[in-house]
Amino acid sequence: MPQFLLDSGDPDEYRAISTLAREHNEVLFGATTNPTLIAKKLVNTKVTQNKAFELQKQIVLEILDIVPGPVSAEVYADDKTTADEMISQAREIAKWHQRVVIKLPTTVESFKARTVLRQEKIPVNNTLVFSQQQIFAISLHEKLVQKESIVDNLWSPFISPFVGRLDDLAEDGMAVIEHAMKLKRTYNFTPLILLSSVRRVQHIKRGFDCEVDLITAPAKVYQEWFTLTSEQKQAIDAKSYTLNLKPINYWEPPPELLTINLIDQFMEAIASGKLNIQHDLTDSGLTRFAQDWQTIIK
Repeated sequence: MPQFLLDSGDPDEYRAISTLAREHNEVLFGATTNPTLIAKKLVNTKVTQNKAFELQKQIVLEILDIVPGPVSAEVYADDKTTADEMISQAREIAKWHQRVVIKLPTTVESFKARTVLRQEKIPVNNTLVFSQQQIFAISLHEKLVQKESIVDNLWSPFISPFVGRLDDLAEDGMAVIEHAMKLKRTYNFTPLILLSSVRRVQHIKRGFDCEVDLITAPAKVYQEWFTLTSEQKQAIDAKSYTLNLKPINYWEPPPELLTINLIDQFMEAIASGKLNIQHDLTDSGLTRFAQDWQTIIK
């Protein structure tokens, strides 16, 4: 059964949703945060980058006192951020608490950073994920890292496909989650699939139906979901909203990708595009996060 995480940068929302969950015999397990959510706490305010980083730390530590599970905290990254810059930030964020999971975007530079961080046993949540190729790439990378290093973490690494943003493009975003679970089972991949960018209770219902590992949703969706009875949840028509959405077909990795058995081979495959990790929504998401963060930086 999936575990619930709240997608918010407001500790008060965590307290409220955690209480609501308990009242309905559920558990708010963990949290996801990002620069956009943190920036909302500083609307119309300008601070130094160090101060913004410190605020992020304070919010994450406060949330850790509310939820028992992992809390994802994101490095600042745009399309020019290097792997070394991500690694430096991630190392500092990882020192905050053993339950902190580092959110990395899904780019070539982030895979360079991911190699180092996973070798250092730092848990990672790959975010801004929109395609099955990206999911396969992250999962394969984790398999190769574990082959070459001893990796033992409190949490398995996460992959966060953003379903709502695919829905916005009239594509059935939840199909990516369903296909991700098939990829995971077919190839014995270990990262946990974290259903993200949840917009409606139908997303949650479909997540349960395909046995996704984790779900992160905003407070307003949980306010609806947790107050439903078991019968009401079962009665949800989980696909009625997809009538005008384009189906996404299952992607089968070609044989040449299945023969990759070294990290160097993997990096060559993503750099050359043989394994295509590019997605326009990943690029635009990076730009959006950077813009949100810059609105509060002096």
